[in-house]
Amino acid sequence: MISMHPDHPSFFEHAFSLAPIGIAIASIGGEWQKVNRALCDMLGYGEQELCSIDYREITYPDDLALAEWQIQQLLEGRFTSYCIEMRHYRRNGSVIWTSRHVSLIRNEDDQPYCFYIHLTDISDRKHSDQVYSTVFEHSQDIITFNSLDGTCLYVSPAVKSLLGYEPEEMVGRQQHGLLHPDDKQGVLERAYADTDKICARYRHARGHYVWFETSIKLIRDEQGEPWKIMGVGRDVTERIEAEQALLKSERALAEAQKIASIGSWEWDIPTSQVIWSDELLRICELRREDFAHTYDSLKQFIHPDDLGTVRKLVQRAINGEPYSLECRIVTARGNDKYVHIQGIVLTDERGNPCKMLGTAQDITERKKMELLLEETIDRYTSLKKYNPDAVISLDKLGYIVSVNPAAQNMSGYSATELGQLHFTDLVYGLNDDKMRAEAWYQRFMRGEMSESEEVRVLHKDGSVLDLLVTPAPIFVRREMVGCYIMMKDITMQKRKDELLRQSEKLSVVGQLAAGVAHEIRNPLTALKGFIKLMMHSGQQFPKYLGIMKEELERIELIVSELLMLSKPQSVHLRCVNLKELTEEVRALIGTQAIMRGIEIDLESDLEHVPLYCDPNQIKQVIINFLKNAIEATGPDGAVCLHLKNDEGGGTLLRIIDQGCGIPEDKINRVGEPFFTTKEGGTGLGIMISRKIIEHHGGTMAVHSKVNEGTVIEVRFPVPDMQPVQRAQA
Repeated sequence: MISMHPDHPSFFEHAFSLAPIGIAIASIGGEWQKVNRALCDMLGYGEQELCSIDYREITYPDDLALAEWQIQQLLEGRFTSYCIEMRHYRRNGSVIWTSRHVSLIRNEDDQPYCFYIHLTDISDRKHSDQVYSTVFEHSQDIITFNSLDGTCLYVSPAVKSLLGYEPEEMVGRQQHGLLHPDDKQGVLERAYADTDKICARYRHARGHYVWFETSIKLIRDEQGEPWKIMGVGRDVTERIEAEQALLKSERALAEAQKIASIGSWEWDIPTSQVIWSDELLRICELRREDFAHTYDSLKQFIHPDDLGTVRKLVQRAINGEPYSLECRIVTARGNDKYVHIQGIVLTDERGNPCKMLGTAQDITERKKMELLLEETIDRYTSLKKYNPDAVISLDKLGYIVSVNPAAQNMSGYSATELGQLHFTDLVYGLNDDKMRAEAWYQRFMRGEMSESEEVRVLHKDGSVLDLLVTPAPIFVRREMVGCYIMMKDITMQKRKDELLRQSEKLSVVGQLAAGVAHEIRNPLTALKGFIKLMMHSGQQFPKYLGIMKEELERIELIVSELLMLSKPQSVHLRCVNLKELTEEVRALIGTQAIMRGIEIDLESDLEHVPLYCDPNQIKQVIINFLKNAIEATGPDGAVCLHLKNDEGGGTLLRIIDQGCGIPEDKINRVGEPFFTTKEGGTGLGIMISRKIIEHHGGTMAVHSKVNEGTVIEVRFPVPDMQPVQRAQA
């Protein structure tokens, strides 16, 4: 037994026995020779039992080698004491953690004498450390301890799975360097509380960024000064992306609502609270800060004339019926708008209505268009219904789609009867007439023509009507789907025109008769006088016979020209080259021109000028004009024939002379029977020429100045527009 210090045996024994920590005196061989009560209680042994046990027997095997090595270091004098944490077995077999402090006591000869050992139970702390270690090692979040400047002092292994870094790569590194550039300034400049939370992006080892929500705790020392910063970071990338997607969807929905002018609202029925979307506020021209958020505030925008209807429908919706209507609202700025409101009522678990969700679409522009369309339709209907002219609409194939009352009255058929007919069924005549009408319609549908046309139709009662029909296309979505036919009854007008033409003919005949009588009376008077003279004289007067012969020839000329003018002649039309025809006439008249010292020139840029005509009649026209030009031109003058294409697609023939010209006040009379400016003329040549030109579908114009010359312009149409072979009146 080792005794206590001899000077104070009772004090040291008392202190040894009552010490709160386990104390033992062990021999150099390792046997415990003296133990106190605290050590016995710690290990669960009695004092005598514990002293009889070698400490190696109750040392945890994994820690024994370290303990032996430490004792050996003491005995070799490398140090005088050591402290380690190790495990021991308690008497009941459980294991406790102790903090073991061992000092070597030497004797007076400085030889190892014994070991002084004290043990402190640290099981609770070690268990806590193990719990923290387990939490740190296996936490799915990144746990860090940082210095105040952001340098990482510790980071949990989760950093490997979440950010791709090894923990040792992070320790000693400032975490600010991993922040996204857009987040760095906000994180560094923020003033943090002792407990705070931030959300920022950190760079992954692979280069992309990960969203982290980090809870921060400021750790202070014993003096209350900031010491460390603990952070627990959680990967919230999916949540942030979901929130961003939701925000994007909300923005897209808001934009869609704005484009479609559809606002939404939510009415909590029990509390009468109403939530409006931004678009609904815009529709009502209201600022959010001015909105009262109650159902009554919603009703105040309904137009007074529609408020009763809205209330009834809301009540029906609460009772479970559909809720949809169009009504007017009065905006905060006093403007009237049309809206389409619809909603649905939600019920609670008891089936009671608790909430109404709905939308309100601004349909003001659509409503205006509908009203404008209704007005346009009414105007069109009125125009069609009360138009005195008949109007029918046809489809692409020419079948009658609709008619106005005037068309029914004009044709004698009802709208139902006309709706079953093709428009050619109304055309009067043979199949050829119907086919020509059908071809005319198809040309119009192809856009090749749009002129009015005279058509004869058969009335239901069998009478024949003369109509002037004018087509107008019907376009639907830029596609021609048919046409309108406006029909004007010109039957009476045709009769009046015929009577007028007969009257004009009689007038012309009277004028012609007066001219003929005047022209023939003069030579007849001379003949009559000479005959009387010869009858009362027995002498022969040969010179009188010559005069009488001339007067008779003049009468014969007048009669022959009248016969040409009045007698129907067969016309044979064919396509000829007008240039060649003009050259033939030039050669024929050339001799007369040479005798008078006049030159005839032919100018033409065209080698072939096609003309559908009767060549003999056209020759007669050119001969008449050339003879007049030669007779009007003085010696050494010139007459020019000029051929060219007309602007309208036809042919232009100009006869230009350098003669005496025609006075301006007499040009309009050119072509009248027996009006002439030359001596011995009858005026019938130009009249006959004009008639021939008109018969070929052409026109004639005369331009003249006194002492400068005359220009006669004859225009002929293109060959395919020439009339068919017919008899000339």
